[in-house]
Amino acid sequence: MVRRRAVSGSRYAIFIVLPPPLTGVRVLDLSTVVAGPTATMILADLGAEIIKVERIDGGDDARDMGPHRGQWGAYFTPINRGKRSITIDVTKPAGRETVLRLAQGCDVFIENFRVGKAAALGLDEAAIRARKPDVIYASLSAYGSSGPDCGKPGYDAILQARTGIVSVTGPNADTPIRAGVSILDMGAGVWMALGILAALFERQASGRGQRVEASLFQTGVMLMCYHLLYRQFSGVNPGPQGSRHASVAPYGAFSTTDGAVMIGISNDRLFRRLCSALGHMEWTEDPMFLTNIERVRNRSDLEGRIENILRAKSTAEWLKIFNAHDVPCDAVQNAEQVMNDPQMAALDQLVAVALAGESPADVPRLPISLSVTPPAVAGPPPALGEHGRAILLEAGFAEAEIEELARCGACAFGS
Repeated sequence: MVRRRAVSGSRYAIFIVLPPPLTGVRVLDLSTVVAGPTATMILADLGAEIIKVERIDGGDDARDMGPHRGQWGAYFTPINRGKRSITIDVTKPAGRETVLRLAQGCDVFIENFRVGKAAALGLDEAAIRARKPDVIYASLSAYGSSGPDCGKPGYDAILQARTGIVSVTGPNADTPIRAGVSILDMGAGVWMALGILAALFERQASGRGQRVEASLFQTGVMLMCYHLLYRQFSGVNPGPQGSRHASVAPYGAFSTTDGAVMIGISNDRLFRRLCSALGHMEWTEDPMFLTNIERVRNRSDLEGRIENILRAKSTAEWLKIFNAHDVPCDAVQNAEQVMNDPQMAALDQLVAVALAGESPADVPRLPISLSVTPPAVAGPPPALGEHGRAILLEAGFAEAEIEELARCGACAFGS
């Protein structure tokens, strides 16, 4: 896939064909479910070739996570677009050797095995680096590669609990609630992709490969940075605020006649604008609300007044009023409303991706822009093992070797 840039300065536009920034980078991806595949999805959209190694018996677990459109799952589809799939039984000697031979032609090797499993399979960093000395070996885990819990299994919600995110989420401390999106899985994937990019950049100068690690635990700790400092500075553990904010007020979702509006007021200037929009400029002179510190202290009283006023009009009416006063605000939207949002269309943030045998699905493109080599959705997700034979042939395997891999059960290629 290529990008085109128009060069001005003459009567006619000149189009220069520009490859994506990671063109020529090949990644051998043994990761599954969300975190690792998120990292390789980012690399794929930036131009890297992703060879996705899956289990013979069903492939990536995310394939089974619904709802589905035909064989395509809602979890698997968006984060595995543009990849090529091969099925290999890595527990068989022939399967292990196949992975090692594929690794010889790759720049990056990524796995999210539990700590110790890669070594047990003979696919740890030493084994891969013996075949490809300058490889970037990327390892993504739940709890990190060291420490008392490094070998524990972990999923997004579990690590949200462990890192304190659950303790500050939801309406109150009596009902532990996780964030409704996979913030640690996808967040760890973003950090992993960033680390891989840094390692590739360094390799250009030094010729050396290195190990890259990321974990859900460390991602959660990073996301909790404000709350950790809150505890240190105030001496109090922050608790759940609902949609509110512990340090600024008014801040949060307020009910209207037909929904809710999220308002964020972070300084006195914005508070004056809000008061003007609500028709209560006298609040700006009230000692209870003169400063943000006072507004936080008297949050319940202030938010009660705002709630009573906002219940008199619709969300659309309040947005029009607040926007006219330049008050930071927006509607609380559901998934369907987000997909139909005109801002979404203006940014071309959803891209139609073909699904074999089914109608296309709209998936979000990467939330970054590059003016010369913009990323683009690399293509549709792969069917299980769809590219196996082609991948092996490109890697130099002979037809007889491929047939033997199929016969011994190390690989499966379908019909």
